Amino acid sequence: MGGGDKPAPALQERSTPLRAATILLREGKTREARAALTRLLQQTPDSAEIRYQIARSYLMDLHTERDPARQRLALNLAMEELAATLQRDPNHIYALKAKSVIHARAELLYYDPNLAYQLASRVVKLQPSASEYLLNLSEWLSGEVRFTEHSEHRVPHDPQLGLDRSLDLLEKVVDGVMPYSAEEGAGLLLMAKTLARRGNHRESLPYYRQALTRAGTPAQKAEVLREMGTSHYRLGEFADAARCYYQVLQARSSLIDQWLLKVALDAMGEAAPKLPEEALFPARARPGGKGLPLEFKDFAKDVGLNRFDGNGTAAWGDIDGDGDLDVLLAGSGAFMAAYRNDGARFSDVTADVGLANVPSGYSLNLIDYDNDGRLDLYVALNGWNGPMPNRLFRNTGGKFTDVSKPSGADDAGDGFVSLWGDLDNDGFLDLVIANGVLKDGSVPQVYRNRGDGTFVNITREAGINEPAHFGTIGAALGDYDRDGDLDIFFNGLNQSPNRLYRNDGGLKFTEVARTAGVLQPAHNGFVCFLQDFTNDAYPDILTVSLAPWDTVVQSLTRMFTVSGPAAIHHDSTRLFRNNRNGTFTDITWESKLYYPMGSMGAGAADLDNDGHLDLYVGTGDPQLSRLEPNRLFRNNGDGTFVDVTAIVGLARPGNKGHGVAFLDLDDDGDLDIYAQLGGHYQGDHAENAFYRNLKGNVNHWLEIELTGVRSNRYAVGAQLTAKAGELTIYREIKGGEGFGATSPYRVHFGLGPHRTLDSLEVKWPSGEHHLLKGVAADRIVRLREDGRELQAK
Repeated sequence: MGGGDKPAPALQERSTPLRAATILLREGKTREARAALTRLLQQTPDSAEIRYQIARSYLMDLHTERDPARQRLALNLAMEELAATLQRDPNHIYALKAKSVIHARAELLYYDPNLAYQLASRVVKLQPSASEYLLNLSEWLSGEVRFTEHSEHRVPHDPQLGLDRSLDLLEKVVDGVMPYSAEEGAGLLLMAKTLARRGNHRESLPYYRQALTRAGTPAQKAEVLREMGTSHYRLGEFADAARCYYQVLQARSSLIDQWLLKVALDAMGEAAPKLPEEALFPARARPGGKGLPLEFKDFAKDVGLNRFDGNGTAAWGDIDGDGDLDVLLAGSGAFMAAYRNDGARFSDVTADVGLANVPSGYSLNLIDYDNDGRLDLYVALNGWNGPMPNRLFRNTGGKFTDVSKPSGADDAGDGFVSLWGDLDNDGFLDLVIANGVLKDGSVPQVYRNRGDGTFVNITREAGINEPAHFGTIGAALGDYDRDGDLDIFFNGLNQSPNRLYRNDGGLKFTEVARTAGVLQPAHNGFVCFLQDFTNDAYPDILTVSLAPWDTVVQSLTRMFTVSGPAAIHHDSTRLFRNNRNGTFTDITWESKLYYPMGSMGAGAADLDNDGHLDLYVGTGDPQLSRLEPNRLFRNNGDGTFVDVTAIVGLARPGNKGHGVAFLDLDDDGDLDIYAQLGGHYQGDHAENAFYRNLKGNVNHWLEIELTGVRSNRYAVGAQLTAKAGELTIYREIKGGEGFGATSPYRVHFGLGPHRTLDSLEVKWPSGEHHLLKGVAADRIVRLREDGRELQAK
């Protein structure tokens, strides 16, 4: 008789009515299990454990059901049973844990990080020695979760709050677990990472060194050295950073670590040691830059605008009516700031203009919603922070008054990009908000401006009825079919597809993305644009996405190639050419914009005045050791783009890029760049950059300011077409774009070698039309809707 024929030892009999029901759950028979549990509950109605097992059965259905409606029902029923469990036993640990997890996951539509933390804290008190749970909780606390705490001195979603809570728990772990255990090593590394995220890079180093002595595998050692090197890099200790990155490479070859070593060596400059070829990053050769009309100098510090910021945005406009440009700034974990233009420098006037202690948002729109000639302010507050009512401030003559609630524009979703445009051409700006980045049930919303200072939500009646699991970060407004009204584009976000809403008039929209040809593979979409990149007088569509770090690094090498359209990474930038017949063609491969990047913010502008839109990309993934360059792509004017970042010096690896605005601060005819820099965590903040354009005006140019009369005051949505020789340049005035930024409303045309425009056509939102011939270049002019001629500024 073989050994396999021996009878197995009998299992001890442990059969109970409750056990019989849980066995059914283990087998996935949730309906049968619930029936059995319900019968048991009739016998012992106060049993917390039976209630909890019923909750578990619904949570199992949540994960096995495919129908969203049934999933939602299962989760609702599970939450009812968890509440009933805790009503009967407030210390039921598993129920506390389950409810905490549900409130921590936004996509489950019960998102409440504060409540999740409160429930988890009760578990910690009940199980103070549960090191694995403490580590998991600490990892969540020190991640990108935003907790709400209203205080005069702290913004409602300050990342430091979660980091400090994580540190408190981590001290319990590292001081209580077995020395040199796996839990201690994990606790030391997480302590170091949390301190670094908080900005305490110096204090993080001893913990990294201790974690290194506990690293049991090459992968663990590499992670510790990589993060330790990044703390040295943030401290300006570039030689120590390079030493850490080089040690990683001694154990294994990795393009990511070669890139980090390259960044550290570049920062060392001439002091960098010579290393063997196999340790060096195989970077692409720089494109030929001889004679390139692009050169910039960062002068932010000179004018007092080198604010130390986290991820946020910027809005430029004349807020005090004195004729020059002021600026509003937002950042992570910071209140907004307002700076007045005093000529040579800018002064912080935040309190003076009534914006003290206003939380930062991801969109800052300077718009004139009431047509009184003064720029008002709209702030889309929270994005990843979770739902919170947006804010509208009316400009009452250089001071802002909060009119959010009475105006009805205080949308309560997790807003990200917000845009303004006159959707019905009645002379008043309407509002479009990209909600749903957290997939918390918030969806994009549209508000009609009634013209009396109030707004009404028309999303559903307009035909924009999106599923709760959609959501988006990026939105763009533009008249893609040139029929005289503004259409809406939403960039896809993971499994949510691109959506293009055609404006059919009468505030009715039809979704046409598929028939228009602007769908793309599922991607981690961020901002997007409706702009004419191909100079045919029709807006094209450009989307950017945040790609994985290893994919980005691969694309920075000289070995990187894309064999054809089918080989383009799904998180690459995409450019769709407008076919001028209601459809688009994906020309990403032909344009050479197929490089995957960690794109968050971006902006399009003609920086060298050659008549073609260039593209600036801000890369902003919150991982501290992701020292990624920001990028600038020059439009060659032949349908292709070239990466000129290395030539113009805008890379700043590790200074995360988000909001970007373009403006001619010195009125010299070329566009300067204000780049809001810094990441989510305090340890990732950076000084903002203000790049003065030093060469753009070697080409000719024209800048024009429009004043609406029948149309909205700043002529948002007006269409301008300039023709000069072979050039056709089409621009639309935008009420916000990119990563929630506001650039000045003055329209800029680069004209290349042309001293005169053959024609300048202006189509106003009201339907008014101007056609001007023989317009002289190299000047700033104005045009009123009821005027006949251009006026010099």
